[in-house]
Amino acid sequence: MQRIVRPGQNEERKSLPVKRKFNFEDWMMRLTIASFLIVLLAVGTWTIIKEDRVASQLENRKLATLQSPTVDSVVSGEYAQSFEKYFTDQLALRGTLVEAQALVAREFLRQPFRNGIYTARNGYMIEPADTKTRPVPEAFKKFASDVGVPVYFALAPSKTVIAEKQGILPSYVASNATERHDAMIDQVEAKGIESISLDDLRIENYFKTDHHWNIDGAYIAYAEITGALKQKFPEIELSEMNPADKKRSGESYYGSLARKTTLAYVQSADTIEYYGPEQFKGLDVCYDGKCGNKVIDESFMRKKGDYVDRYEAFLNGNHGLMSISSKEDGPRILVVKDSFANPVLPFLARSMDIEVVDIRYTKKSFDVSDYAKEKQVDAVLFLHNSNISGMMPMYERTL
Repeated sequence: MQRIVRPGQNEERKSLPVKRKFNFEDWMMRLTIASFLIVLLAVGTWTIIKEDRVASQLENRKLATLQSPTVDSVVSGEYAQSFEKYFTDQLALRGTLVEAQALVAREFLRQPFRNGIYTARNGYMIEPADTKTRPVPEAFKKFASDVGVPVYFALAPSKTVIAEKQGILPSYVASNATERHDAMIDQVEAKGIESISLDDLRIENYFKTDHHWNIDGAYIAYAEITGALKQKFPEIELSEMNPADKKRSGESYYGSLARKTTLAYVQSADTIEYYGPEQFKGLDVCYDGKCGNKVIDESFMRKKGDYVDRYEAFLNGNHGLMSISSKEDGPRILVVKDSFANPVLPFLARSMDIEVVDIRYTKKSFDVSDYAKEKQVDAVLFLHNSNISGMMPMYERTL
């Protein structure tokens, strides 16, 4: 039988509302977007209203502060850039987010590296080197000729060099730290400067989570340096230290490499061992126009916080110019250095008077040769670790 369709009947059916079925995926997408916006708004608001942090222990640097806008800075876009840097630095939960990201990379992505740092099975964190060796500038040769006193260069092998020599780095990790270290020594000697070997150091003489050597490594360096200087200055005496007198920090130490990777990649914390201030009585430390400064600042050993830079306990960190007088018979030595030298300097000062220069913290117009002559030093000692290629342009300017 033929169905009779009345006029307007189809149009009436088409106009009826269609009841949509519940779509779980669509609902979850909407919920996710809403949650993300709420969290973003909450974190942004918290960032703006909370008190600004001055510095970050994790990143070991000062954080950006909010600058007042000016017409010029707004028009040029400079204010927008500064505000972006401020907001990024002061972002609420910034440290937590960085730590969480590192944890995901280690646990779920199984990445053995974090920011270029490799964590070995023995817990030592190693920063492989795979860059070209920067030539030692001719300024060293001119300096050795002009200064008029013996010049020595003690180049501490970096922890990466030690790791390569002891087979701690796996074969698939590209690194040329030993090659760079040996090439630098060859170039220094070619400039007429006597090299002091520090090749007896072992991986145990370095911190696990920091690139520096520990107090045992620093003392080994001191013994090697005084032995070399004694050939020219026989009045120098090695100051014996009793290992039983060493103290230990009350808090765990997570150093420079741990700050680059976060604690997610740390297998075991370091504990700083040191010889207390009583072992260095009679030493007068002068810097920043003031004498009587602490040789060892034990307050750093008690500070709370995972990323406190406890290495700064040695002479309160780096200073452009410093002198340490022991009033002992012996030569006056100018030590030109980086941070590796800091725990070595108090030992050296027990055997001789020292003037200290760290060109990273001096004026651009500073001249090391003029300073050596001004202080009437008997010898000059460059004390560095082998990762100093970046300082070579500075030496080319200041020597």
